[in-house]
Amino acid sequence: MIENKKGSSLIVVILVIAFLLAVGVAVLTVTSSGTAVSGNMRNQEMAFNAAEAGFDAARTQLDNLISVGTWDNFADHYLDQPTGIDIPFIGGVSNPLYFRRHTDEEVLTMIAPYSTDPNKIIFYNQPFVQDASGGDDLRYTYTVFLINDEAGGGTVDPTDTLMVCIGVVRAGARVLATARLEIVLENQTVGTNP
Repeated sequence: MIENKKGSSLIVVILVIAFLLAVGVAVLTVTSSGTAVSGNMRNQEMAFNAAEAGFDAARTQLDNLISVGTWDNFADHYLDQPTGIDIPFIGGVSNPLYFRRHTDEEVLTMIAPYSTDPNKIIFYNQPFVQDASGGDDLRYTYTVFLINDEAGGGTVDPTDTLMVCIGVVRAGARVLATARLEIVLENQTVGTNP
């Protein structure tokens, strides 16, 4: 009977070591994933900051265009390409090209062919910070365009628009995070002196 007790203590020691090993692996996993989570949160915050920077820059540019009379209203400046990007339903059926049915990356890819038209896209992949040497840091960009907020129904009102700002954080060609702001703008100076 004494010999049987010697073997049982070995089993207890193995179980304790296995338990401590499992706890150690769990703690290691939690602490190592914490830095990845905080990195993702930082990237998301930077993408949101890029979208806000795009809004500020676009609002300033729109104020200038309207105040000097270059733009009378928003009617000719809504993004309407690819055809249907601004229309949620066509003939009562959900439109697969509608911009809100796509991720930010997909929207940027869809509008890339039209990115050189300043009357349709205000900014496209515009850097908003500088790197250490004072040049544009292409890791942090924003894109801004206008959408007809009445498209697909209702009476078109050229004095208001939906401004879409997409902020992007990249590492090389890989997109780390995006953020989208949608702001309704109304030009209250139409028909009056600004």
